[in-house]
Amino acid sequence: MKESYKDKIRQELCRAVARLIDDVSPELIPDDGMELVYAIPAARTPEDVGSCTLFPGLNHINVDNIEFGRVSAMTSGILTAIRFAQEIRCAGSIKNIDSLTWITDEMLFETSTCDAGAIPPGVSTMDWAVAFCSEQETGVPDILFIKNSLTKVQEARIFGENPGSVATNLIKISQRIIDATH
Repeated sequence: MKESYKDKIRQELCRAVARLIDDVSPELIPDDGMELVYAIPAARTPEDVGSCTLFPGLNHINVDNIEFGRVSAMTSGILTAIRFAQEIRCAGSIKNIDSLTWITDEMLFETSTCDAGAIPPGVSTMDWAVAFCSEQETGVPDILFIKNSLTKVQEARIFGENPGSVATNLIKISQRIIDATH
C-alpha cells in the first residue's frame, strides 16, 4: 500500500515542479536549491517522505529524481508539522527576500517568525521552529520565517496540504514580486 502512495507522491511532485519551473520567481529559489517535500498520510520516518530539489536554471525533474528516505531539514520539518496538523503534508524551502514578509502579509497568509538563536543546543532548527510556532500560534503556519540574529541568515518555509497548493502559493507570491519590481 505504501508503494501506491509513493507513486502518487512522485506524480504530484513532478506536476508541481513542472509548474514551478515555468512560473516561480528565481528570487525565491535558495542558492542551494528549493527543496520540495511531500509525505504519505500519517508519515513517521524519512522513508515516508518524497523529496526533490529545484535549482535555478534546472528545467527538468522526473520521478527518478524524487527520492524517499532523504535526511534533511525539510524532511524533518514536514514530519514535525504532521504531528501538529495531519493535513499538512507538503513543504518547500524558499529564499527569504526583503519583500517576502510584506507580500505574504498582504496576501493574508498565516505567518510565524522564530529566532534560531533561541533554539536549545542539539535540537534541529527546523524541528524546533515548526514545533515552537505550532504551539505558540494557531498551528502550522502557511509561511515560517526563521531568523538568526547572530548570523543574520534568514530562511523561510512554505507549508501546504499537497504540492499543487504549495506550487500555487509560490506562483502567486512570484507574481506579486514581479508586479512589485516592474
